[in-house]
Amino acid sequence: MKPRLSPCCRRLSPRSPGLWAALCVLASTGCSLLPQAQPDPTRFYVLSTTAAGAVPQPNAPSVHLREVELTDYLKGRPVIVRRGDNEIEFREFARWGEPLDLGIARVLREELVARGAASGVRTPGSHREHPKYDAVLSVRVLAAEGGPHGAVNFRATWELSSPDAKVGILARGDFRASNLHWDGKTEASLASQLSQAVAELAADISAALLKK
Repeated sequence: MKPRLSPCCRRLSPRSPGLWAALCVLASTGCSLLPQAQPDPTRFYVLSTTAAGAVPQPNAPSVHLREVELTDYLKGRPVIVRRGDNEIEFREFARWGEPLDLGIARVLREELVARGAASGVRTPGSHREHPKYDAVLSVRVLAAEGGPHGAVNFRATWELSSPDAKVGILARGDFRASNLHWDGKTEASLASQLSQAVAELAADISAALLKK
């Protein structure tokens, strides 16, 4: 009595007996040679602020925040962890849910208003709620990553200038976050601490605006 062949085996060409025999051995697994689909391990993160929805102070200056400039290696979506002075790791399965420059601008806008340093912050592409503004803010982010042993590396230079070219620069700073630590494992912890770093940057800028 001949063995009963599976449908997969019956479809194979008899001109390839070796291949026919090998694949028939796999027939008991369902004749499927395709790998099983795996769930996507990618996770997405955003910067956060507790200042969202703050009521603006009408007597505070209005600010035009120019597009936040990122140093080149920060322009991708992966979260970054620094391994040494000359080595960084792009965590491909841990990504920013929005471009990092937009996330930083969003947090700065909310924080400056919440701290009473700005009556409103206009960003590129936003509605012209303040057609006239009292100061122009430029920010360049030089580092925004996790460091070894739980350190947080965040550095940004900023400059406040007058919309009147004759007045020029009002204030400038070179901010470096300090005393911030993440758990060294979870990117959610790192995103939380980088959010705090941006809030502290806003506090640095706010001090200059409030002196204006």
